[in-house]
Amino acid sequence: MLSRRGLDGLLVTDLTNVRYLSGYTGSNGMMIVTRNRAWFYTDFRYKEQIRTEVRGCRKKVLDRNLFARLPLEHLAGVRTLGIEEEHLTLQYHRLLRRQLRGSGIRLKPVPGLVLGLRRTKDAGEVKAIARAQSVTDRVFKEILGLVRPGVRERELAAEITYRFARHGDNAFSPIVASGPNGARPHADPGDRKLRRGDAVTFDIGCRRDGYCSDMTRTVFVGKPNPDLLQVYHIVREAQRRGLEAVAPGADCAAVDRAARDYIRDAGYGPYFGHSLGHGVGLAVHEQPSLHFRVKDRLKPGDIVTVEPGIYLPGIGGVRIEDMVVVTKTGRRNLTRSPKEPVRL
Repeated sequence: MLSRRGLDGLLVTDLTNVRYLSGYTGSNGMMIVTRNRAWFYTDFRYKEQIRTEVRGCRKKVLDRNLFARLPLEHLAGVRTLGIEEEHLTLQYHRLLRRQLRGSGIRLKPVPGLVLGLRRTKDAGEVKAIARAQSVTDRVFKEILGLVRPGVRERELAAEITYRFARHGDNAFSPIVASGPNGARPHADPGDRKLRRGDAVTFDIGCRRDGYCSDMTRTVFVGKPNPDLLQVYHIVREAQRRGLEAVAPGADCAAVDRAARDYIRDAGYGPYFGHSLGHGVGLAVHEQPSLHFRVKDRLKPGDIVTVEPGIYLPGIGGVRIEDMVVVTKTGRRNLTRSPKEPVRL
């Protein structure tokens, strides 16, 4: 891993990457990984926690500011040290350079190195994500019983957060977007009260044992707006086509186009402006990306979302999202919530 990037060592500062490599779940930690060994660092608050939690590393407790006195002796033999440029702040970069002055160690930005390792999920990771999705399916079914005219978006979002907390945590802040708010893909739940005829989009996900799920469903309150009901059927068919395109070796851009082209041909191309999907793991957005500009191919162990949507300003929107794992021979859908139009 290091030699291919021309590195003798890597400073890992992103806590999600630290967790992936060591098992650590605290809020202050970093690692130095060289070709021969790995060191883990944290402060006194986590001294007992790391005794049982951190694996595969030598451990050292430092000051709370882990960059204040970096153990340079652990960098013996390192001439090129990689840094995670998308996570290391300018302040800490300056402090690191100051400490390394005169050491002969060169810093080299290496974006996405550990993220690339996280992309392919092993059997244990797939099971963890499937458990998180099982909770998501269960909570969504419970929430449907609360959807009725007069209920505020934020009330439903609070119920989702509470119910996830009984099993784990939110993977992200839940989206509950009703009526015209549904035209905003990442709308924040607000004080709007649900009304008859509304389409209501729920984008929710649970984090359990560190791993995330991600699912979107759109339901109707009473008799649907005819235009949005037509849009619903278009989005559902587009998603079916996208799901069918997921396979080992499939071109990520082609998977995106399988759904996007159908929406375009139905006359709604300008109203689908985001990518078809993304990877899911310890973070809710990981590699790979299903986007028409991406040059990448799916491989076994990838877990991706397939989530086409159509968003009509002033009217509302529809998005349907499943999470699938790429297998050696095809795909397996981890999402169980129904997709026929639900009228409440």
